[in-house]
Amino acid sequence: MSEQSSIISRPELGQTSPGSGLSADNLGYEKGLLRQMSLTRKLRGLLKYLWVRLKGGPMSVNLEVTLLCNATCDFCDYWKSKDPSKVTDYDYLDAIKKLNPMTVTLTGGEPMLNKQLPEVVRGIRESLGFVYIGMVTHGSLLTVERGMALWEAGIDHISISLNYMGREHDQERGIDGLYGHIFSLVPELTKKGINVIFNTVIMRDNLDHLIPIAHMARSIGAKVSYSCYSDFKNGNETHLIESSHSDLLDNVIKDLVRVKSSLGNIVNSSWYLKQIPAYFENTLPKSCKAAGKWLVQLTPEGNIKPCAELPVISGYTDFKPVSKKIDCNECWYSCRGESEASLRVGRVWELIVRAWKNT
Repeated sequence: MSEQSSIISRPELGQTSPGSGLSADNLGYEKGLLRQMSLTRKLRGLLKYLWVRLKGGPMSVNLEVTLLCNATCDFCDYWKSKDPSKVTDYDYLDAIKKLNPMTVTLTGGEPMLNKQLPEVVRGIRESLGFVYIGMVTHGSLLTVERGMALWEAGIDHISISLNYMGREHDQERGIDGLYGHIFSLVPELTKKGINVIFNTVIMRDNLDHLIPIAHMARSIGAKVSYSCYSDFKNGNETHLIESSHSDLLDNVIKDLVRVKSSLGNIVNSSWYLKQIPAYFENTLPKSCKAAGKWLVQLTPEGNIKPCAELPVISGYTDFKPVSKKIDCNECWYSCRGESEASLRVGRVWELIVRAWKNT
């Protein structure tokens, strides 16, 4: 638990950040999840989903655009890398066309270190009949101008990592002033119509920040996607949620499921959220249905990994989706859990309904 829990209050639904020009009453979360889509694009998306299901994946590709990072998080070692490889070192568009997924997420390292991102986004958008494009960044290098360049190139959302409200976030990332930069930047992005989603990792240290982040995000026009901490990246067990915190975690998850419907800005499926206690209790099924089949990681060398943490299995030209579940239960990242959720009828219907409301 955070030592600052006593000073963090929950923003009310009508509260907005100073100068944001936004009102929680007119944000219209229930009218849309992401970038506005024409009827033609919606139909293409539905047909693409059915086609990907029939061909057996992949549904999602995490595209590593660089391995470098300017943060110093203790749960990730990307910042220690000196490898200059980047996505444009190989024919990434050929790789994306061959994989032909529903979604592509630009990742790193820190993707904003790659100055060619608008070109990458535009190329992906123009290469596929339907594709949904996102990016995950810690946000220190993001500006309104760079955000607009990505939006105009065709990105559908920008995810900004945010695990704490306040200076604890700066300390976690090793970047002074990061939280203040994010809090002043995001309202400017959302006012321009850019879809911003906070990417919040659930861990022992920030259980008291999870609900306030959802309320704060709503007040400045943003959404939230929750994921779960794993020590699989570098063996750091410090942030895992132990059994002594299980009751608190259960209550927080129940609250998240409850406010998901009332706030309208939590993009996770309820199914994913409800599995989180079982993950930390190590009682999830001992196999992963997503990695290497519905979800793959594309490295800056053009190689395929089943997920971010597992080793390379092939080059992209030789890739075939794995035919068996991978015997692994090391994570419950949202990319894994929501890939599995997307195979469930309830989640598919939820996404169809929200997309159709997006006018």
